[in-house]
Amino acid sequence: MTKEVVTMDPQVIQVSTGVSALWVLANICYAGMKAQGHPSRLWRVLSFLFGLPGTLLSLLVVQEGGENAYGVYLPRRRDT
Repeated sequence: MTKEVVTMDPQVIQVSTGVSALWVLANICYAGMKAQGHPSRLWRVLSFLFGLPGTLLSLLVVQEGGENAYGVYLPRRRDT
């Protein structure tokens, strides 16, 4: 039998938390931009790439310009 060695190094925990936070924020940004029909392709592509594979689900589920992502109403800014 082999035993796993678990390290509680604060730097390792901090790095993995930072990467996870970036992944979650990228997924939220991509879903919001798609739901609002955001015109910037550059930011949408960047958030899609940083959020993979979770953004694949948003690609299939969130309707383009539908103002709704995962049950959250995201209205577009209306210029008056």
